[in-house]
This record gives sequence, C-alpha cells and structure tokens, in this order.
Amino acid sequence: MTKVRIIGGGLTGILAAFEAHRLGAREIVVEDALDRLGGWSLPRVSHGVELRDGEFAFGAAQDPIRRALEWHGVAFDDVDLHVGAVSPSPSGPQASWSAGPVLTAPAKTPGADQAETLNDLLRAYPRSAADPLSHYCQWRLGVWLDQIHASAAPALGLDQVRLVSAGEAAAPNVSVPARGATPRDGLNGLFSAASRALARLGVQIRLHSLVSPREAALSRAADDIVVWAADPLPLFDLTAQPRPRLIGERVASYVYRARIEAPLPLTIRNYTAEGRISALRVYESRGETLVSIECVDEVGDAELRAEALRLLGPFARRPMMLEACLLTNMRTRFACPSVEAVTRLARLEAELDHQHEGRFLVAGWESADATARISALADRLGAAMGASTAVGAVA
Repeated sequence: MTKVRIIGGGLTGILAAFEAHRLGAREIVVEDALDRLGGWSLPRVSHGVELRDGEFAFGAAQDPIRRALEWHGVAFDDVDLHVGAVSPSPSGPQASWSAGPVLTAPAKTPGADQAETLNDLLRAYPRSAADPLSHYCQWRLGVWLDQIHASAAPALGLDQVRLVSAGEAAAPNVSVPARGATPRDGLNGLFSAASRALARLGVQIRLHSLVSPREAALSRAADDIVVWAADPLPLFDLTAQPRPRLIGERVASYVYRARIEAPLPLTIRNYTAEGRISALRVYESRGETLVSIECVDEVGDAELRAEALRLLGPFARRPMMLEACLLTNMRTRFACPSVEAVTRLARLEAELDHQHEGRFLVAGWESADATARISALADRLGAAMGASTAVGAVA
C-alpha cells in the first residue's frame, strides 16, 4: 500500500494528510520540527488569550479549507468580517470601509492580468493611482518593484484597488462586511482538534522531527509519496540549483489589550505610506478585546499608541483605549516573492517531478493563495495516488 510522508505540520501539511486519507491512503505520517502541529501559525498565549500577529479568519460556509476542517471536527463561528482602509488623497488621508486602497483616478486600464512584475501591474493604472500605489509598495518592501512578482499583489492588498471619481471617496460610510468564520476555540484549539482528528484516522504524528530534503528523497521507496509542506528553499540543494534570493518584509508586531466600541472582528489597513503602522486587527479572545498591530519598523510605545488611535478613530463608535502591551515581536515575512524565486521554484518542481516520477510533491510556498495552493496540491496528490478523477481542493 502507498505510504504518504508529509514533512511540515502546519495547516498545509494537516490538510494534505486529510486529503491523502480521503483518497485511500492508510499509511500516513506527518512530521514536524516543533512540539505540536500548527507550524508558524500557532499564536502565543498569555493568561489564556491568544496573541495573534497575523491573519486569523476563514471563508464562509463554502470555503474548501473550512469545509475540510469542519468535516474533521473543527468548530467555527460565522462572523461578519469588517475591513477598512486609510488611503492617500490630494486632501490628506481618507478612511473608508474597503478591503483595498480607494484612490481618486479614472477607470483602470486593461491588461494587468498579463503582468509579470509588480511594476507591470502598477503601470496598468492611471498615473494618479500608480504613483501612490508604488510609493506604498516601496514603503512596505523597500526594494525595486521590478524585482517583485505580480503574485505579491494580494499580500499587499492590490487585488482590491478601487478607483473613484473626485469627491466620491469621503468619510467612511456604513460597513458592508464580508461573511467569514473564526475558529470557535481559537487557532490553538483548531490545531488541537485537527491533531485529534488525524490520530482518529490512524495518521502517525512525529514531533521534534528534523527531516532534511536529502533524507526524505533517499528514504522514499518506489511507491511512496513525499509531500514537502515545509520551507521549500532547502529543496534546491537536491537538484544542484542555486537558491533564489528571497525578498523579506521586516515586520514589527505588537498586541495590546484594548477597550473599543467597533464592529468586530475588524481589520484596518494603511495604504498612505505614512507613519509606521501598516495594519491593525481588532479581535476577541476568551472575552478580552485585543488589538494586533503590524508596523514596517520598530516604534516607541507613545508614538505607536497615538498612531493606532488616529487610524482606528474613523471606524470606532467612541475613542479607543489601549491598555497593556502583551506582545512585541520582530520577524521577517516572505509573503512577496521575487520574479527570480517564482521562476526557480517552477524549475525545481519540474526537476523533482522528473527525478521522482511525480511522487515528491512541493507545497507550502508562503506567497501562494491558500485555497489555490491546497487545491493544486490535492490534484497532484490524486494524480500521484492514481485517483481516477481530479480533486478540487479538499472534501
């Protein structure tokens, strides 16, 4: 019987194990270097509350990732996801309920779908929109935008740009939220429930397991399938290809207790390229209201509090009060791939497919859209296992 070995116990690795079992595999192993499943999505916990420094919401009822997790016992609560933006304008920053930047400019020029670089995508806009968007991207990334692949657009909010006529983008109106869901027991509860579900299915979970790409490749029997759901960079050593240069975004994260009257969960993104804060997320955990703040660089407490109050002010019913700071975290996030990285990863996958006859699968490339990534992995897993039909995402 085919053995499926999954390296990496984050959400991608967990979903790969569920899908392998659904396709008929009964000898499945998930290995991770940490002491529990969840990977880098696991939030820290302080006094019972989760200190989240990233995205934490899932889609509505038909979201394939949510459906797969619910099928295996993870409980979700349906919520309204409120999203606001602070955008640049000739008269100063403008706040609006919007998932992306709102700019005063003529209609968008067609042709952006063929963009290879972020600069190609921005050139498809009128200059009155392209210039502030370019300034914003430089503020976030600090590199030439011709180096960044166009697939970085969603990570920067550029897949949600809205162009309006002069005078239309005024103060925020009533929020029209998107439907989504949050894990009922938090992200830690989600991964605990997923671990129990894998155990019920007979999946072996090996923690504190450091696996090198060479060991994974050499130990693979003829009919075995390896799913590499961890960082793909070490895989380049298997094919003697040079590793691509990654472009990292320096992120300083802070989590505060807060008192705020506003629709929750609430996300505010700053597209003005002014100040230090790029995004704020207000959420509840165990009855506490918390504000997670992402900055383009470190910032002092007094300056951070003042800027957070200024950005959140138009979206709150009353002035917010920030209380104790519970988390300070510096990290480098690789969510915006370079053109070089995308090109070389495609070559790497092709070479691994050739060497291992389609039985060494690469997943977990951080910049990819999660749903698209899982769907593509499910299709490739089905092909490797000889499934008679292609599988769309997970069931």
